[in-house]
This record gives sequence, structure tokens and C-alpha cells, in this order.
Amino acid sequence: MNDVHDLFLLAFKNVRRRKKRTILTMLGIFVGIAAVVALVSLGQGLEEMVDRQFEKIGADKIIIQAKEIGYGGQNVPGQLTKHDLDIVMRTKGVANAAGALFRGALVRFNNVQRTQFMTGLPGKKEEADLIKQMNAWEIAEGRELSYKDRGKAVIGNDLAHKNLFNKEIRIGNRIEVSGKTFEVVGILKRVGDPGTDTSVAIPEEEAREITGEQEAYSYIVAQSAPGLNPEDVADGIEKAIRRDRHQKEGREDFTVQTSTELIESFMKVFFIIQAVFVGIAAISLLVGGIGIMNTMYTAVLERTREIGVMKAIGARNRDILGIFLIESGFLGAAGGVIGIIIGFCISKGVEIGVNARFGANTLVAAFPWYVVVGALLFSFIVGAISGVLPARRASRLKPVDALRYE
Repeated sequence: MNDVHDLFLLAFKNVRRRKKRTILTMLGIFVGIAAVVALVSLGQGLEEMVDRQFEKIGADKIIIQAKEIGYGGQNVPGQLTKHDLDIVMRTKGVANAAGALFRGALVRFNNVQRTQFMTGLPGKKEEADLIKQMNAWEIAEGRELSYKDRGKAVIGNDLAHKNLFNKEIRIGNRIEVSGKTFEVVGILKRVGDPGTDTSVAIPEEEAREITGEQEAYSYIVAQSAPGLNPEDVADGIEKAIRRDRHQKEGREDFTVQTSTELIESFMKVFFIIQAVFVGIAAISLLVGGIGIMNTMYTAVLERTREIGVMKAIGARNRDILGIFLIESGFLGAAGGVIGIIIGFCISKGVEIGVNARFGANTLVAAFPWYVVVGALLFSFIVGAISGVLPARRASRLKPVDALRYE
């Protein structure tokens, strides 16, 4: 009994003898591990997707908007205007700035009418390019909307191809936006954001004619000058607008955030949500651990005479302890392996479903090595810890008492 290999071999044979009980015991473990692996892998995939999007936007962008989000109309508290854009433009450290009008509009095509989001693109090239970069717009078909265009529109991928109007919209087709006709000159690549993928972009001047809003902006984007810290520039913008509005610090009706701050805020919220779900999944691991403990206690009772025989022929307490700890650890590890496989399948299923709905590479489930290794180690540790008390009880049985057990 001194050979560790013999202990592992004996433990494995004991587990294999009780196949049904082994499977039922592992159920809680692999359900918990599957949930954890699926959530972590999808979380990693989402994080990488967000990172890719913000890489396109760039770390030098600063976003200014009303505190209550000014997409609902010009009467929203803190609504931004052309005057605010002028203030931002004059702020030290700002290389470029642009405002965008973002509103709901009635879009009509093929005798079907729907309410969709509409973006008014600025009439100056540098400003138009900044808004395009901020929204990570990439053309899939046709061409971009030029700052010189009139009566032209670029539409989201889903608006074009998801038959929202019982017919696909193609390049050259004409659509009505709140009663005004536009020719579709471009279709954007799918980005995975329903608001963008079903939106319409038209020249700002025509968007203002449709909405009747001559001064309002939904948000303003500023670009810090090369070599400057965007956070310092953002502070300067905040102070300038606050001073112009005669507002006290902390009581502003607008917000100023860098693109880095935006992604950090998103990641904090996402981490909290992910932690809650992983915590819920951990309950399954707790239940699985209790199941292993129960199974090992039952095994000790069933094999009391066997333990007495092993001790009678020279097995020591630590040998008996090792056998039962290895068995419980094996149950946990085997449940972990099955859980990892199921978790992988769940993640891939979600990935396939999301990409089928929103386009290829929208979401790619990530499986870093440390997730797999960590899940295996964790499941083994849960199993081993759950078997400590039964294993100690088995190791402390006296040979004479064990041999007499019926």
C-alpha cells in the first residue's frame, strides 16, 4: 500500500464499480462547472468584442451628452446645442469636435412603415469623419455618406437585409424618412448593436428639416490633440461648459467622458453581472460537493469490512485516507471534465446563434487555458474537500471492529 500508483488504481476501480451512483454524484459538479465555464468564456468573448470596438473608436475620443441622455427631444434637461459645440471647439487641447443629431423617425419602404433611429451627419468633412469613427461605421455595400450629399442615405445592415419591410433594401432603392425621400447609397457592416444595425444616416441639414430642431445635438464628440492626456482635456471641457451654464461642480446636467472611461464603466457593470451569475452557478458546486460527501460516507459504510481486511494485511491509516480522498477527488475532477465539455458546447451554441443573428465574428467565445485548468483544479479540490470527513472516518476504523461489521 506504499505505492501511490496502487492507491490511484484501487480508487479508480472502486469508483468504476458503482457507475450509476458515480454519474448521479457528479451531476451537481458538472452542472456547476458547465455554467461557470460557459459564463466565463462568453464573458471573455464579450470583453474582447468590446475591446475591438473601442480600438476602432480610439482612446483620444471624448463624449459629451445630456445627463438624462438627449435622444428623446430638444426639451430633455441638459440638451446640447450648437453653442455647446462652439465651446468644446474653443477648449484648449481639443483638436476636433463634432455634434450628431440622433432621433427616432418613421421609415417607409415597400408600403411598410416602421419607427427607426435616424442620425444626422454633419455638413463638414472633418466633423462627419469624426462621427463615423466614433460610431465605428464601416461600409459593407455601396459607399459612405459624403458631407456634400443631399437626398442620400446610408442604412444599417439589418434594416437592409432582415426583411423588416417584407423586402430587402438594396443600393439605389428609395426610402422615405418622415415623409422625405432618400436614395440608399450605402449599407453598413453589422456591428451587433440593434440601434445601429437598423438605423438610417442622412445629412444633418435634412435631419433638422425633418425634426424641426435647428440647434439641438444628441451628443458631441471631441478629439484630444496628439500627445495630450484625454482625461485632462475632458476636465477642461467640463469646466468650460459648467462655467457657461453657471452650474456648480457635481450638479451638472451634462456628462463628459473619455472613451476609456466609457469602456471601464461598461466593464465594471459587466463584471458585477458576471460575478452574480457565477455565484449562482457556484451553488450547484456546493450541492455537488454535498453529494460527493454523502456518497463517500455511504461508501465507508458499505466497505467497512473491506477496510478491516486492508488494515489487517498492513494498510496504514494514511493509506485508507489516501484511497478515499483520491476517490472523492476523482469524482470532482471527472465531473469537471464533463462540465468543461458541456460548458464549451453551450458557449459555442450561443456563439453560433449570436453570429447567425448579428453577423459573423460578432461574438467569439474565448477559452483561455487558465479557465480550463482552473475549472479542473477547482472541481478536483471541491471533490477532495468533500471527501475529507468520510476519509478520516474510514482511516480511523479499528481493524477488529471493521471485520466484525455486518
